[in-house]
Amino acid sequence: MINSSFSRLRPRFRLLLLAAVSACPGTVLAQTETDSKHHAHPARPAPAARPVVRQPAAPHMNNRAAAKEQPDTLESITVSAERRQQSTHDVANSVTVLSGKFLQKINAQSYSDYIAQIPGATFNQSLPGLSTITFRGIATTAGIDQGQGTTGYFLNDIPLSEPGFAIAVPDIDTFDVARVEALRGPQSTLFGSATLGGAIDYIPNQADTSKIDAAAQSSIVGMPGHEVGYGEKGMFNMPIIKGKLAVRGVLGYRQDPGYITNLGIGRNTNTGYTRNARASVVYTPTDADKIAYTYIAQSSDISDDPYSLAALPDYQKQRHIEEPLRTQIQMHELRYDHDFSFATLSAMGAFTRKGKNATTDYTPYYGDTMGGGNTTLNETGDSKSMYYELRLASSKHSRFNWLIGAAYYETWKRIEDNVMTDNVQSFISGLYGASLVPQLTQGDSWYWGTANYDGTEKSIFGEASYEIFKGLTLTGGARVFNASEKTSSETPGYLAYSSNGSLLNRTASSTSQTSALPKVALRYEPNKQMMFYFLFSEGYRFGTPNSTIYNAAYPTPRGTRSDTLKNYEVGARLNLFHHHLLIEPTLYWIDWSNMQARLLRPDGLTYGANVGASVSRGAELSATWITPIKGLQLRINGTYDDAHTTQSVSTSGGVIPSGSQLASSPKWQFSEILSYAAVDLPHEPTLSVIHHYRGSAPGLLGNSMRIGNYNTVDFQLTGHFHVPKGQLDLSLYAKNVGNSHGLSMGYDNGSALVNQYYFIPPQSVGMTLNWHL
Repeated sequence: MINSSFSRLRPRFRLLLLAAVSACPGTVLAQTETDSKHHAHPARPAPAARPVVRQPAAPHMNNRAAAKEQPDTLESITVSAERRQQSTHDVANSVTVLSGKFLQKINAQSYSDYIAQIPGATFNQSLPGLSTITFRGIATTAGIDQGQGTTGYFLNDIPLSEPGFAIAVPDIDTFDVARVEALRGPQSTLFGSATLGGAIDYIPNQADTSKIDAAAQSSIVGMPGHEVGYGEKGMFNMPIIKGKLAVRGVLGYRQDPGYITNLGIGRNTNTGYTRNARASVVYTPTDADKIAYTYIAQSSDISDDPYSLAALPDYQKQRHIEEPLRTQIQMHELRYDHDFSFATLSAMGAFTRKGKNATTDYTPYYGDTMGGGNTTLNETGDSKSMYYELRLASSKHSRFNWLIGAAYYETWKRIEDNVMTDNVQSFISGLYGASLVPQLTQGDSWYWGTANYDGTEKSIFGEASYEIFKGLTLTGGARVFNASEKTSSETPGYLAYSSNGSLLNRTASSTSQTSALPKVALRYEPNKQMMFYFLFSEGYRFGTPNSTIYNAAYPTPRGTRSDTLKNYEVGARLNLFHHHLLIEPTLYWIDWSNMQARLLRPDGLTYGANVGASVSRGAELSATWITPIKGLQLRINGTYDDAHTTQSVSTSGGVIPSGSQLASSPKWQFSEILSYAAVDLPHEPTLSVIHHYRGSAPGLLGNSMRIGNYNTVDFQLTGHFHVPKGQLDLSLYAKNVGNSHGLSMGYDNGSALVNQYYFIPPQSVGMTLNWHL
């Protein structure tokens, strides 16, 4: 099938059409509250976190008075990077957690607003719902390829990275979020497939059985010379039986302003619309039992693909139609937790559905070859997934701790494509005669077809930790898995006939793999101010079967097997100067072999193969400094990443030599937040300055186009106001104040008329009102 999410980013459309026929250590950047027993999952509580800023109150003092009398300090909090409650110093892993409060402070709405705050992570912004995140340079493309990606996406611990190319990459709105967890490095032992580079897990707030709660947000944002956008969101939480049963609901709508001028339409066309609804029901019949139901639904619509053409000035394109995209996700999850005296049992089941509807103007690529008429691709995609997990984790802290679990993940996916050209019947009649036209076309359609992808992942996993002597702990773990996938496609009409002389082409293929992955960690904590660790871990993702049309002259493998990736990592957490300075350095070395890649046969068809090897080696630094100046704080994230091939790789464009930089792997990235809170002034105004630098890297392995190499600066001023009911926060902000035209995504396809560039949004100014009961 035509993978528009791939081809829209790298539109070598003729080759893709032919191919389609056949193949058809823990950081929290803001104050975070430890979940109560009614909020946290007993076996998966609040995630790995950096010590956070607190203003401890003396007895009988209100918060404002305490803020004036006590200096800011850093305090360690509970984390769950290893699926159990632990303090920050117990986590031998590279994890960043962005709390809901922090996301609100920086006016974050989506990935583009906060991924820069995660060391080692790169956000490749293109189409909403199809933009990817890369960790530590582990990628051969910055877009969505025809195989499973290298970053795992999770929603409330439920995997969303299905086999094959993704129908969508959910970018959940951050209103009423508990936290966003970012785990760097392979996480396959505990999180399963598609976590070669790392994983992102979005955790919404659950219903609170202790009190009535409510919140609302209203925002407006404008881009000078472009459009105005706005958002309205609300949350209400109500205990039905206090301490036992509660419900929580969230509704939200956001309109993001358009900034791409489609000259063929004559106006800004890429306005974005996000609608979301969430519901949570929590029932705690006893102190030892908790039953939680979670429902999440979100749709993201963009009225026109927001690329710019190389032949035109920035933020301009020229197509005769709009190219809209809509992605949707729905998830139902039911979870049961029970505390035994010796361990905590967690059982969960989830049903997830994702969808995509896209329209693409193919006239620049097929107008001439199909008779000169306007050509349009319409694509729909639908995926359904079932996920079940059962795990048991020791609950008492002792010298020996353990966790064991099993998981089953099954997905079904269907893609339907339809390509139409005006008056195509006359063109085909001239080629093959009028008698064949009814069999080769359906009206103006000359290509229509379907592809089905089914995948299953079965696994058992476990970890055990033993404290050898005080402060020194050894952890070992493993995951044994079987991953299988099968594909089938059916293509009738002109494209099948012109490719292999048949009126209907059917293909089918499958792959299966059983393997085991180890994990070893050594943690040394001489005191509560210092922790050092060493980690060895491996990662995997689904292989992809090939169903390419058989050709004896060009042997094609049955498919790809899982990549082989080994990660060696050392890190530390240093809490210094009486909890006023936190430094978290990390060094890593990743060996990646048998990389899955998309290759081209001499007859013009593509197929998947395991080829080549690469290495990613680098350093990450995260630091928070509570300065001697009252109210002044500085947070810094920095990454150096040297990710390149160590073997030559053969592709359709020739040989990519050893030493070539991997896709979406900038050598340098920095992000800093300097904030000053004037706590002695009325309304406690807080001024924040946020800077981000992203270095240069190719968008596709071996491609000449470079993305990145830009700086952005944001400003924000926030004040707090007490109202009769609750508190109101007013934020005024300006993003990308220097109006940087940074290139966040794109491919060089050999012509200024088809090269597509995705620039970061231009300068914007806005205001947000947040109210909380």
